[in-house]
Amino acid sequence: MNIENFLGIGLIALLVIVCAGLIAWRIEKNSSIISQEFDEESRHNEKNLEIMNKHIIETNELLGTYKKTVEEKSLELKKYKEGSEVAKTKGFFISLIEILEFVEQFKKKSKNLDEHTKNYVEAIKDKIEIILTNSGVEIFKPDLNKNVLNIQGCSSSLETKKTKDSSKVNLIANVIKPGYRLQTKENEFIFLKNAEVQIYELEN
Repeated sequence: MNIENFLGIGLIALLVIVCAGLIAWRIEKNSSIISQEFDEESRHNEKNLEIMNKHIIETNELLGTYKKTVEEKSLELKKYKEGSEVAKTKGFFISLIEILEFVEQFKKKSKNLDEHTKNYVEAIKDKIEIILTNSGVEIFKPDLNKNVLNIQGCSSSLETKKTKDSSKVNLIANVIKPGYRLQTKENEFIFLKNAEVQIYELEN
């Protein structure tokens, strides 16, 4: 091998080494840039995830508040509807009770009715009583010798019964007129018409 060939091979080898070095440097530089960009992207994504998580939490809280509000309004609406229905039903039953009382008074005051009219009036009375009974309306008579202030569905008559026993004051002496009540639940009633009662009053 002559000196020119040796120099040529050496030059080529040098060029290869230089190129390889340049390529390696370039790759390392690009890797460093890519790594930095990847780190920046990761930090950016992490920040975005934190923001998204914050928004998700806030949205969940808003949804929770909205759900609670909807439930409360639904409950209010249900109570309003129930109250409205109770008021309508109560008004209907009170009207029937007033008609029944009118029929009974008419029977008592009208002594000279013919048999046909009496039967007709009695039939009306029976029909109303059946409607009330089948609807859960019942006659209410408070117990005697109970304090009228502690009994629901009672109204004191102006007519009182005199007593010298101070322990009997405000106790029920007589039931002048029974009341009417509608059972809604166990041990729960709507008083349609108060019972009229006579109470004891201390004699002077």
